[in-house]
Formats: sequence, C-alpha cells, structure tokens
Amino acid sequence: MGQDKAEIALGGRALLDRAIEVLGTVCDEVLLATGSAPRYVERGHGIVLDRAPDLGPLAALEVALTTARHERVLVLAVDMPAVDAELLELLFEQAERDDCDALALGSPNGVEPLCAVYHVRIAPAVRAALDAGERRMTAPFTRAAVDAFVPRLDVLDAARIGFADALRNVNTHLDLERARGETAHGVCP
Repeated sequence: MGQDKAEIALGGRALLDRAIEVLGTVCDEVLLATGSAPRYVERGHGIVLDRAPDLGPLAALEVALTTARHERVLVLAVDMPAVDAELLELLFEQAERDDCDALALGSPNGVEPLCAVYHVRIAPAVRAALDAGERRMTAPFTRAAVDAFVPRLDVLDAARIGFADALRNVNTHLDLERARGETAHGVCP
C-alpha cells in the first residue's frame, strides 16, 4: 500500500481505530501488536512486542498467548474493516462452547488466521513453530512445525453464518477504494 495500513482512513477513521472499537465491544482488554518496536502508544492501549524483529504476526500471537490474562485470545487484523462485534462474539462463543485450540473464520478461498480465537494452551506449539523458522500463522497446526502437541485449527465458514463479506481484506489501493465505496453506502461498519 506504500504506507502504514493501520493509519489509512476509512469512513473518517483509521483502520486501527475501527479495529480497536470493534474489539473493545467484546474484549475487556485490547492489546496492539506493533512488531518489535512500540507504535500507536497514543491510542492508550497495551502494546505487544515481538521477541525479535521481522517475525510477523505469529510472533505477536506467541507474546499474546504467554501474557494473556484470560485463557483465550481474540485476534483481528486492522485490514478487515467489515468485521463487526456480532461476528467476533459469535466466533468467541463457538470457540468456548467447542473448547477449540483455535477457531478461525474461513471461506472456500481459505482460512483467515488473523480473525480468530486462540487458546493459551497452544503457546508451546506457536513457540516451536517460530523456533523452527516458521512465520506462517497456520504453522503451529501442522506436524511439520511441531513435534509434540499439535493443536487443531477449526474453521467457521463465514458464508454459512452470514458474514462472507467480513473476509475481505484491504491489501491494495483497489481494495481500499472498494471499501470506501461500501462505507459510503453503509455496507462496512
């Protein structure tokens, strides 16, 4: 995108502020994963720092799981502006009800591990994947990355529950223009 995606405005608010707002309606604490350096401290939320530079979201998940005050961690990428509180509540409730190791939103196009609920018990598998040089968010759920406990990644089909549009990411300028058009017409929250 050529700029910090978190600060891109959509509907008069930065993508980061939209994500904080929706997470704040379902979580009693919102932490911001900012890589290996603190950013966005002016937002007034806790910061999750990776253990080393350039490890990506999997490293942020490791820190979140090992420092969480609760047994489940809800993850939402800033570039998913159509995700709302109703969807996050549904995701969280199903993860609790089914005692999932991890529950992610998905579609026929694949799994979205950055709109998911993770149980803290998978922290060792996440750490093992990182130690093996993995960076993919799905790595802890494969036997290739972890020798011991292999957690299970369950997928909640977004279309089946009426949230197919929630999986659209803002990754390109075209995606951003499309999202801006939807916001202007009341489609995005």
